[in-house]
Amino acid sequence: MIDVARYAVQELARLDLDQRLDLIAAGAQAIAREAQAIEDLAVAEAGQARAFARREIGSALDLLDALPRLADAIRPHEVPARSGTTRLEYAPYGVVFGWHSANSPIWVPTLIAASAFAGGNAVLARPSRRVGATTARVLEALTYRWPLGALQVVTAPPEEAEAMITAPGIDAVVAHASTATCRRHMARLAAAYAQGATLRPYIPEASGNDAMIVLDGADMDRAADAAALGGFANAGQLCMAAKRIIVERSARDEFVPRLIASVQALVTGPADDERTDVAPISPHALTRAVEDLDEALAAGGKVITGGHGDAEAALPPTVVLLPGSALGVRLWRDESFAPLRGLAVADDARHAVALANDTPFGLGAAVFGPPEAAMNVATALRGARITVNEGPLYQDPHLVVGGIGDSGLSGARPKVEQLVFARRVHVAAGS
Repeated sequence: MIDVARYAVQELARLDLDQRLDLIAAGAQAIAREAQAIEDLAVAEAGQARAFARREIGSALDLLDALPRLADAIRPHEVPARSGTTRLEYAPYGVVFGWHSANSPIWVPTLIAASAFAGGNAVLARPSRRVGATTARVLEALTYRWPLGALQVVTAPPEEAEAMITAPGIDAVVAHASTATCRRHMARLAAAYAQGATLRPYIPEASGNDAMIVLDGADMDRAADAAALGGFANAGQLCMAAKRIIVERSARDEFVPRLIASVQALVTGPADDERTDVAPISPHALTRAVEDLDEALAAGGKVITGGHGDAEAALPPTVVLLPGSALGVRLWRDESFAPLRGLAVADDARHAVALANDTPFGLGAAVFGPPEAAMNVATALRGARITVNEGPLYQDPHLVVGGIGDSGLSGARPKVEQLVFARRVHVAAGS
């Protein structure tokens, strides 16, 4: 597969950026034509609520529509030179290996494949086995007119697929995975480097434990709806979901009843039901969520909506009010990949920032409040994607996702910029 991909890179070198973008546009049209089949697969295979699967397809199409503007950043252009001329160019790394998680079988593979291809790379895409058919259908539609071998789907068992990260001929790796998985990948690469393997970029987007802060004076109805959608969409299984809700003490009595009402308005049901907002999660994720809930309650937490429900089948959207003494529990300290969220009360805006920043994760955060106060808080937050008076799941391909700390290495930079390297070509005066 690597040999085929390396040959495809040579074929891609014959196409300029605009030609590659034209092929991507044709792929977008194919995804739009295949949207219903892709949606059906995501519901049946990934267990996504139908409305959320449709949303993910929309996000993928929005990204492809915006890609030409994002790709302007990698167009060659002249830069200052003391003499002669210097041209700044952007060249492909070559073969990009994409490691995909199960929770986003449509948008993430589209993001990596299209961004890599725009830069002139070939792609080996490794989807999670849980969603392999969904991702394969998306990528087949996206790349049906690309040169042969420009994209290949890796179906090898996990250990064999992971070994490809260090294989000769892989020039860059993009991983959307848990922090634990990304650490394992980097340890594997470090061991391979010690044995003489060629260095290659490793671009992770890892776990998140994003905060959503509600200040006194915020639009409480809007904030409550954003917390409900931002916390529980896709059953809470999104890295950029609002996982820690922080409300200023002076706003607590106004916000909390609205939060409860917004969360209780969410419909829990089967993934295939058009009305469903929160579909069931896997048995493994459910077991972990129940353990987290029990630990939080034992530490003094109080369920304000939801609860154990029928733990044999599902966990209803649940919010636990945590006292300050309980903020060491796993529900607050680690990523909860379930419809389970913690709520803490901050003394004031400064305390809210301290609570939000007290985490090794650095994906993003959301702030609701009067514009000036909210902006003051936003500029003090440690994260790569901050929204102000906008929900954490705000859809905009130009507001890219990324992370720092245990959430990533590169911050919020477009993938199309990360999957090329910059080179300067200088021509002497008079040449």
